[in-house]
Amino acid sequence: MNRSGWLLVVAILAGGLSARAEAPRDPASLGFIKGISWGWVGSRGDYASPAAAESMKKLADTGADWVCIAFAPNMDTYDTPEIRFGDANPEMATDAEIRHAIDLARHNNLQVIVKPVVNCRDGVWRSWIRFFRPVTDADRAQGITGEMDVWREQATMREGEVKDLDKWNQWWDDYMDFIVHYARLAEEKQAPVLCIGCEMGSTEEFEDKWRELIARVRKVYSGQVTYDLNHGRENAIPWLDALDFVSVSAYHPIPVADGRPLEEAVKQTTSFEEIMAGMAPVRQRMREVSAKFGKPILFIETGCTSVRGCAHTPWAHVAETVERPVDQQEQANYYRAQFETYWNEPWFMGWCWWDWPARLYDASRADRDRSFCPYGKQAEGLLRAWYAKSRDGGVVTKPAAGADTAATAD
Repeated sequence: MNRSGWLLVVAILAGGLSARAEAPRDPASLGFIKGISWGWVGSRGDYASPAAAESMKKLADTGADWVCIAFAPNMDTYDTPEIRFGDANPEMATDAEIRHAIDLARHNNLQVIVKPVVNCRDGVWRSWIRFFRPVTDADRAQGITGEMDVWREQATMREGEVKDLDKWNQWWDDYMDFIVHYARLAEEKQAPVLCIGCEMGSTEEFEDKWRELIARVRKVYSGQVTYDLNHGRENAIPWLDALDFVSVSAYHPIPVADGRPLEEAVKQTTSFEEIMAGMAPVRQRMREVSAKFGKPILFIETGCTSVRGCAHTPWAHVAETVERPVDQQEQANYYRAQFETYWNEPWFMGWCWWDWPARLYDASRADRDRSFCPYGKQAEGLLRAWYAKSRDGGVVTKPAAGADTAATAD
């Protein structure tokens, strides 16, 4: 074949790859996701350790067939627009370590969701990233003297300051580079799903930026694209239609049944029946969101710590509940209620329970452990029992991961 012939073949192949990368994806091709989130926050060295290999094996032993590998760089502060990631950030896992984690998952017959997340070193929640600048004379001439800052515990007027769109644009440039970098890595490793953000509330109003990011990702990545919205934001984001499916950090609180103060309610274990009743209206809202966007829903994060009252504040971390006793039963009640509430919903894609660290605690400590991780606890027993089932109630054998199951629909 002459040179012009080869060029024609290359052009045809390139066109085919481009078409495949931008073709619609069918979430049904992924099957029902029995997953667990693993490896948060992806600190340098964690994924390459022998402990990580053992942790991934024990995760697979639960009967899970998916793992969501979640890792994050840190912005210096919530209002510093620079994002340093990968090999350029000495605190986070290197690209080689993330590739190794994906290989560990494949070795254990697990399908992979790649989930890069951004954090703030100053401890401010990523949903509250924001940038303000002093008002100018031009602003004052238009009657602008300040702006509401709604992304904090309580909305506050920032007198003398307004939104800094120049810094926002700088942040978006970095964030797009960050996500596209891991989209390329996910494509290289043929990971079937990429999550392009997690609980980014303050950024969600920038619809054009999110649509641009999704388009850029699709040019380099042929898998399915999702976004992890925080519970309560399900009807506040107009660009969810651009995703292949919707993911939720499903930490919906269970209301106290009889209206008692939370301080009183946490004096006893929240019952399975109370949790089931509290989940019923949430299920209806999720059903409506799925119908609104025509997309199935994955609970890419959900769960609760093994402490008293965890069902009422399922998002709360260990440091926020130090005054409450360990309560494995309540955590197990929460798991059981979720399984029974959502298992047979046709719009529901499954779970990636939060969370399973790359360095597990010793099983002998499980009865004292207060974290989200279910390892060695009653909740793990429930997870094993449900993950051993098919959705029609039969017992299934976990399939081996491979190219066919990782591929997207053409």
